[in-house]
Amino acid sequence: MRPHAVGTIEVEAFGSVICRMARAHSVSIYTLAMHLRHWWKRIHPEDDRAKKNVVNATNPMLCGYGANVDTYVSIVAIATGCQNLQQTTFLSLKAALEPGGHNVVRADRAWCPGCLEEAYREGREFYDRLAWALPTTQRCPVHKVRLTTRCPSCQAAQLHYHHLGIMELCCKCKSSLRSDPSTWEIVPDANLYEREGLDLVATISDGTLRVVPGAYGIFIRSLAEYLSPLGKKISRFAYKAARRPQLAREARNPMLDTLFKRCAALGVNPSDVLSDPEGAARSACLLEFARLDLPAKTKPRRPEELVVLARNRLEHELDHDRTGPVPSLRQIAREIGVSSGFLNFHFPELIPRFSALRKTNSKRSQQLARELALAYLLGGPIYEFPSAEFSSQDHLVAATVEHTGIGVHAARQAVSVALKERFGWRSYEKYRKQRRKDATLKWPPCD
Repeated sequence: MRPHAVGTIEVEAFGSVICRMARAHSVSIYTLAMHLRHWWKRIHPEDDRAKKNVVNATNPMLCGYGANVDTYVSIVAIATGCQNLQQTTFLSLKAALEPGGHNVVRADRAWCPGCLEEAYREGREFYDRLAWALPTTQRCPVHKVRLTTRCPSCQAAQLHYHHLGIMELCCKCKSSLRSDPSTWEIVPDANLYEREGLDLVATISDGTLRVVPGAYGIFIRSLAEYLSPLGKKISRFAYKAARRPQLAREARNPMLDTLFKRCAALGVNPSDVLSDPEGAARSACLLEFARLDLPAKTKPRRPEELVVLARNRLEHELDHDRTGPVPSLRQIAREIGVSSGFLNFHFPELIPRFSALRKTNSKRSQQLARELALAYLLGGPIYEFPSAEFSSQDHLVAATVEHTGIGVHAARQAVSVALKERFGWRSYEKYRKQRRKDATLKWPPCD
């Protein structure tokens, strides 16, 4: 037996799966739960997690994230070999929401009369949807009909399922829950937080939700850091009652309705907050920045932490005894995420020292490159010039660049010095003067 519509927004609730199992075995829900308990104790005598009966659960749909739901999902998954039962509950939210699980699911059943009538007319098996268990879902997302919570015959709230697992019958008067279509209430517009709840159910159903523990606290902390340059306070999006310290909001996991309220206020998806809180905070900050009515030339203020980071980076380059190249000011600015003008404005006392360091280091690097090239040339190539391999100075320059890795300009300077070392300064200067008069003159000059 497998749950219906896994991977879609109409995924079946776990309590409905238990009811269908009871009907398939022709037993009551209580008897099925007792058999599951005894079977589990027989193969796991040391484990007493199943000491509470499933029919005694507070939530009749059995799809929250309490210990009772976790226990029976594990037992039924092992008993049936179905590994996607967790996608019929809200167990994946346990690491990011408050441990009590308050207001996650309804206290009684809710169903769509249109879905019930459609299943009856088509001869299909009716089942409860996971989305119907959310208090924020007040209408069926398919038929746009308000969900029903009471029996049309006795008006009793369905606090639990029918004892035989027949979901079409009332748990009290045992009559049919079907109602006349004329009594259905059409709700064309979605209520508050319905979209957030349905998006969360869809993500849970397809199995792609990977919740980060303490995601809401990370989201609030990151959002406060991102909004700081805009001069905003995180309390604007927090509680309207007596203010609590921000650290308390970061440390405590929220209730589900609180998560929906914050996501709706900031324009982000609850699934994104739970799986990627820092990315969701960046998106919320971009939306907030887009709402600001700022002049075109206005730039956001940089946080003080960024100024300290830039100062430490420049001081590290000044105090570091290096032999390699020194990065440019533009490279440092790009690493930190600022502009070169930002560094020039905040550190007028450090920039001249840094420029002098860059100039000194550049001269030292050029000198080392020339020495390396000169050592290569005097090691053999300059004494083979002119030859078939080195028929001109351009060939010497190309060979020097290839073997030493220096630039062409530095290689030409090294070739000039090497020629002077071999043939003498006077001979080289004489050749240079004659070369200006006759471009076809070859080296070495003929006296």
